[in-house]
Amino acid sequence: MSERSHVGLIELCSLSSSVKSLLGPLKSYKFIYDQDTQQSTLTCSSFRLLESLNLTSAVGQHLYEAIHIHQKTYKTGVTTLVFLVGAWSKAVLGCLQQGVPVPLIVSVMLEALNSCIDIAECFHIKIDNVLINNQKSDKLTSLREETVCIQCRKSNCVSCSNHPVTSGSHHGNHLHRNRMETHSRPTHAGDFLGKTCHMNKLSHSRHFSVPNRSCFHSSGSTLPTNNHTLRDLTQSLSHGNSETMNLVEEAVQLLCESAQTTSINKDLFQASQLELCVLKGQTDALSNALFGYATLVPAENYELIKRWEGKALKLLLLDGELTEKYRHLGFNKATNVNSISQFKSTETTQHDHSWTSTACRTFCQAGIDIILVRGDVCPQLMMQCRQKHILIIPHVRQNVLEAFCECTGAEPVTYLAQISCHSIGGNVSVTVYTVLECDQKLAIILQAPRLNFVTAVVSCRLLAKEQALEDQFWACCHRLHHAINEQKVLPGGGAVELLCLSHLRKLEENTGTSSTDIRSFYRSSWVSATTVHYKCYIYRCLAEGFSRYLSVLLCNMERYASEMEALTFIQKKLKNISEFSSPSSYNLNEYFRGIVSFTDQRPSVSYEPVTVYDNLVPKLEAWRSALHLVLMVLQSDAEIITGSAPHTKMAKADFVTNKPAFL
Repeated sequence: MSERSHVGLIELCSLSSSVKSLLGPLKSYKFIYDQDTQQSTLTCSSFRLLESLNLTSAVGQHLYEAIHIHQKTYKTGVTTLVFLVGAWSKAVLGCLQQGVPVPLIVSVMLEALNSCIDIAECFHIKIDNVLINNQKSDKLTSLREETVCIQCRKSNCVSCSNHPVTSGSHHGNHLHRNRMETHSRPTHAGDFLGKTCHMNKLSHSRHFSVPNRSCFHSSGSTLPTNNHTLRDLTQSLSHGNSETMNLVEEAVQLLCESAQTTSINKDLFQASQLELCVLKGQTDALSNALFGYATLVPAENYELIKRWEGKALKLLLLDGELTEKYRHLGFNKATNVNSISQFKSTETTQHDHSWTSTACRTFCQAGIDIILVRGDVCPQLMMQCRQKHILIIPHVRQNVLEAFCECTGAEPVTYLAQISCHSIGGNVSVTVYTVLECDQKLAIILQAPRLNFVTAVVSCRLLAKEQALEDQFWACCHRLHHAINEQKVLPGGGAVELLCLSHLRKLEENTGTSSTDIRSFYRSSWVSATTVHYKCYIYRCLAEGFSRYLSVLLCNMERYASEMEALTFIQKKLKNISEFSSPSSYNLNEYFRGIVSFTDQRPSVSYEPVTVYDNLVPKLEAWRSALHLVLMVLQSDAEIITGSAPHTKMAKADFVTNKPAFL
């Protein structure tokens, strides 16, 4: 099957090449020009970049669906997904050029990636507790003084040492320490920097995309850590956006102050408790985290809000649209039936009987002052309500309605006919934050007792950079959200990818020892010869994707001048890892000894390196989604080229336990 015939894979390589400069902390901004509106937008988000492209082809639509689902679910990790799509598409094209059968590529790559994900899960760092105080943590010092001993109890994790594990006791830790000192063979002094190790027993499930379910459970141990401060955790997850992450940190501190707690957990902080308000054309001095809900309203409401300051107002929550045509589907009139009143002239219709007047009169009779609407609002109704001293705020997010529902007792309604005394909340206050003269807008703050909600106000002088600031804020917010909810993170800076590279090399070396069992199972079948011959090459091609990811990441971090220098460094590290009985231990020691740093500024004299963390679930889900997309396009191209779906029975082996099976 010709490599050039796979147009889909070639298109994936072409599309993914556009995000190369967006990988890593030092991103390069790109301008997106809209030919319809003739406006430009500045972005450093892979999702926004691909969203603006006209992806009309089938492959482009599949790529957009994959990144859209990932962005909607995790709000981070899209660049990793898109880059690996291109890297693994190129690797698959290399396999096709060597004549590797398509079913064999699919089965071997899936099994190899699942094995890498198992290894990565065992590589996580436990977050036991996150303290709110800003005093400097001695986390890094303690990590240098403790032994990083990651063992895996699974028999299929060949990259980890296969020593017996005793979990949950100091005696077991002591035994582990002695075994590690006996079996480890460090090549340099100081590679193992500590003396203790902590073991945890976990389980694993592949169905980590199911909501309200533990996404990753793995058998293995976790890194012994002290309490993290919020400052440590946020800076480790900032990924070059330190200023934006500082704003997220300030918002979380306000939530903790209202809860009167000294530590934060998944019950205290959720990303849905934060909102973003962008002030266009303002100075950076206005950027701040405010307790309550801040939003923009027309400047005509200035006198009304000034009159309300210091007063307790009544609030209505409308979970729908406030328009005349918005009604329950069961109340929609038939299109072919007209009433006699509809034939009357609009000039003879009395103003008091119009829909806007009826709605405004309903609000006045209920004594409502402020209305938060999730959808659109009729402009005529907004104007008429303003004259009656009623403020209507449209396009309010669902989480804002839920926050005010909990603190004010107001029950959200969908239609005006549902308004009652139970749907009206009280004790709401409103203040003016600032006036935007250039935009003729007014920034106001809505507050209420027991309101557990914070708004981050971001000022933006460049209008083209507004979308980029929003994307950066929500990415930082959800990184912290995932870390606190999962209570575990992965070492960043390419440490996990380097471990997977060493694992794939180990699988490649072990393939030769298992070739005899495969041949005896198939008894001179052509499948056995194909499987043994091509399996090592497929492992190597999958590893090339991780190698390219690491080399581009290191170059974008300005660690190396070229990808060739970065690849040389990677090969040197892989050689050192292969000399250890426990690659995970070596990787973590090197990681915390080097203290990989992501920063948006160049190193200076006062520069202090920080550790870098990645979210566990979004990262591994990006790997899996990327490979699934590549293999789906591969199989689709193969069906188009051959004219039929491949029904040939191919060998599918568990390449860790060496137990072949049939498709």
